[in-house]
Amino acid sequence: MTVPLDLDFFRRFLDRATRVVVAEARHLTDLDAAIGDADHGANLKRGFTSAAEAVAAEPPATPGALLTAVGAHLTNTVGGAAGPLYGTVLRRMGKVLGEDAVVAPETLGRALAAAVASVRRLGDSAPGDKTMVDALQPAADAYAEALEGGEVTTALEAAARAARAGAEATVPMRARRGRASYLGERSVGHQDPGATSSALLVTALFEATDPELCAVAPEGEAAQENAPVSERPAGRVGVVLVSHSKAVAESTAALAKALFGAGDPAPVAPAGGLPDGGVGTSAELVRRAVARVDEGAGAVVLCDMGSAVLTVKELLDAGELGDTRIADAPFVEGAVAAVVTASAGGDLAAVLAATDDARTYRKL
Repeated sequence: MTVPLDLDFFRRFLDRATRVVVAEARHLTDLDAAIGDADHGANLKRGFTSAAEAVAAEPPATPGALLTAVGAHLTNTVGGAAGPLYGTVLRRMGKVLGEDAVVAPETLGRALAAAVASVRRLGDSAPGDKTMVDALQPAADAYAEALEGGEVTTALEAAARAARAGAEATVPMRARRGRASYLGERSVGHQDPGATSSALLVTALFEATDPELCAVAPEGEAAQENAPVSERPAGRVGVVLVSHSKAVAESTAALAKALFGAGDPAPVAPAGGLPDGGVGTSAELVRRAVARVDEGAGAVVLCDMGSAVLTVKELLDAGELGDTRIADAPFVEGAVAAVVTASAGGDLAAVLAATDDARTYRKL
């Protein structure tokens, strides 16, 4: 039986997606803890839950308006890269769906293709980069192929299968985009959290064709609320930021921790300026900062320039900083790479490799 792609269908999709994200939030966060910043599930759970409440308070009148509203909400409320990426997916789909009360299956196919193209442009990513694109691109392609001579339920089922297979295929990949790319070879062997959550959403789109299924809570939803909170990992690498300016060191430390997300970041200590607040580099402040971040797994120091580098090298040569390494990396990008990798449990070598990769981070 052909299911009309009307407002009720897309409401079921978003309700199912929200419930599945809630049920799988801890699993998504666990995946993200291995190669990211350990907040993917929590961020999506918060974003989709609050989006559902927002559209319930002011119900949009068409499928396109509904997806656009939810996409805008995710962009504004979900932390990290997930907000703009998932927001782009839904807003772009909503734009293509337009004002039609009932969406044609071919229009949905164009909406999926447009969403994938927008995500690829936004993240400068392609299939094989170990990102959400590895689930979304196969899903859009499978939907278009199955729709030729078929009907929409069959096409959506094919899209869901392709998305799940695409997510599983990220396990042996080395990440080339996103924060997982900071880990280099250490990203191999882990399933990408963005591809996994993308597969969940595409599967929810297929499951929306079955109203009875959508009325049943996904497995794990009840247990999710009572699951124990993961304990803070022990013995992480510490990060010290040495700058000529106290304000620069402190603001960069704050930025790196904020970009890590909602989890518990690795220890980070700024060592900026002179003890009296003036501009310069203080060996004593560096010693104190290294001592503050010491959890027994070593420390990585990032320096801005000149005397900051020389001061740290002198302390290292004198054996005053213990198991500490200096990173050859840009100050801000290297700081973010170091904090994210250390927070995910990377050892000293992994953190240094991540900062090294940050030297070649492309911006165009």
